Amino acid sequence: MIFVTVGTTLSFDALIEAVDNFAVAGSIPGPIVCQIGNGAYVPKNCEHFRFQPSIDDWIKKASLVVCHGGTGTVLALLSMKKNFIAVANRLGADNHQAQFLARLNKNIPILWTGEVSELPVLVQKAASFRPDEIVAERVSDDIRKYLNSL
Repeated sequence: MIFVTVGTTLSFDALIEAVDNFAVAGSIPGPIVCQIGNGAYVPKNCEHFRFQPSIDDWIKKASLVVCHGGTGTVLALLSMKKNFIAVANRLGADNHQAQFLARLNKNIPILWTGEVSELPVLVQKAASFRPDEIVAERVSDDIRKYLNSL
C-alpha cells in the first residue's frame, strides 16, 4: 500500500490530483490511501481521509510513503527508516520545502522532487531505494548546518 500525506498546514491539491490520475492510469500501483487535509481536490480513485489524530498506523502499514516536503514529516520518516518520496509543495513561503529537501539530499540521499509529474519514475526507483541508516546526532548536525547556512 502507498500512503500519501500532505500534512496539516498547507493544502497540496496538485499532489493529490496527480496521484489520483496516476492511480487510474496504472502509472502508480495501488492500493493508495491519501491524507488530503484541507485540500479542495477529493480523489476519485484512491481511498482518502482529511485528518486523523495520528497517521502513524498508516505509515507503518505502507510499503512507500509519498509526502509533502515538510521538515517534521521528512525527518520523522527518516528516523523510522521508512521508504518515502518527498514532493516539495510550492505553496510554502519562498519554496522553502524544495530548499530544505535539496540541502538535506546533499547529506542524506533521499528521493524527492519539485514536480508531481516525476512521481511514476520515482515510485519505480523507490522499489530498490532504501534511505541511509541515520542516528539522531547526525540528523541534528545536518539540521544545524542547514539552519546556519540560511
